[in-house]
Amino acid sequence: MIVVSIDIGSTWTKGVAFALRPDNGLRLLSQGSHPTTVQDLSIGFETVLHSLVLPGEDYELCYSSSAKGGLAVAAVGLVPELTAEMAKVTACSSGARLTQSFAYELSEEDIDTLKKSAPDIILLSGGSDGGNVFYPARNAEKIAGANIACSVVYAGNRSAREQVAKALQSQDVVYAENVLPTLDTPNPEPARSAIREIFLSKITSGKGLDRIIDRTGSEPCPTPYALYEFCRSLATHAPELGEFVLIDMGGATTDVYSYHEELPVPGIVRRGLPEPTIKRTVEGDLGMRVSAVSALEAAGQMSPLPESDSGALVSYVEKLTSAPEHLAVTPQERRFDALLAGANIATSLMRHAGRAHEVATADGVVTVQTGRDLTSVKTMIGTGGYLSHSADFDPRTHLSEVGIDKFGKRILVSQCKSYLRDPANLLPLLANVSRKHPAAAAIAAVRLLSGDIAANPQPLPKAACAL
Repeated sequence: MIVVSIDIGSTWTKGVAFALRPDNGLRLLSQGSHPTTVQDLSIGFETVLHSLVLPGEDYELCYSSSAKGGLAVAAVGLVPELTAEMAKVTACSSGARLTQSFAYELSEEDIDTLKKSAPDIILLSGGSDGGNVFYPARNAEKIAGANIACSVVYAGNRSAREQVAKALQSQDVVYAENVLPTLDTPNPEPARSAIREIFLSKITSGKGLDRIIDRTGSEPCPTPYALYEFCRSLATHAPELGEFVLIDMGGATTDVYSYHEELPVPGIVRRGLPEPTIKRTVEGDLGMRVSAVSALEAAGQMSPLPESDSGALVSYVEKLTSAPEHLAVTPQERRFDALLAGANIATSLMRHAGRAHEVATADGVVTVQTGRDLTSVKTMIGTGGYLSHSADFDPRTHLSEVGIDKFGKRILVSQCKSYLRDPANLLPLLANVSRKHPAAAAIAAVRLLSGDIAANPQPLPKAACAL
């Protein structure tokens, strides 16, 4: 059977055709790509599809999309470390691009920010079940009064639902179970499902995705959501990878996924929400091209830039932001790209990981930890345009600069013993395949990362490569 996977990205629409073998292996048949046609995504999609299969040929299709900025979600909660944090975690694990996060009562400035950012969805939470009613009801009133043209997912205190429904009666609202019904019981799945349903039923319209659905009978998946679920599948079907961190770095954003299980450790007191086994954070200000200015600032914060290079580096970043399609040509430009990439990865991991510090108590000194401790994670996986095509780049050299934050707390980032590169930038496409064939996709990913397949962005002859 032929399995076709296509990912509609912000810049490129990429696709690949696999043969699914009887032994559950995948054989790479061909690859194709086309610039994403932003006015009508179906044009680029169809061009890639026709480059992968012959007319009348039977195939199974799976595809994803992050085009036009992907799925934009703003999260609103009550306490920053609790329901507001849970709303952020839920939005990120749904494959969304988090536009903002707000806690307590929305101010006029917050409402103005929401209006300007125009999210596709507002995820409104707040209060454990039976807890605070005032803030979720008050924030619902303010959202209704702002007349923001977006859907709302309410996943807060169920005791406030009646008041929220009354306030949002003229708004498009989907109700889900509380993301944090009790303080030690995160419950993101119902809200994740609600966000996905809105993505499929409303957000795909008007971008050409609805035409693809009508034509193929198949529904898309947000690209980050597919990768998030693929991390879960890798943990199940590829245990030889162990716990890992996966970096997906693009021109505008850097996504960090981690598979890690937090276990109780004697002498360590944990604060905040229980950490999920699979976690995604997305840094919308860190990327290799559109977000190169922020990457440059991050590089300067990590270590002083050489004076001899600073002028040329600033000029290079200006070039990148005005022409994001530019590829490094000279040795100096390639060195600058490596510096920006290292700063992106180190900064993204610092934001993704937790913190620890020591506190003196009557019973002695104890370690207080917030967030996840990734220091025991041994493997880092890199995917995305720059990481996939830069065989000489090793992000681990930049992690040695990560140590203590500005508050004197240890940053719980791993130095990672091994770095596995996705040389053909196939992981997002295998993530799509994983939705129907999880074991086959996971086995193929391990072979890909171990170097059993060479990177080759050109169309391949059929039966060219086994995964």
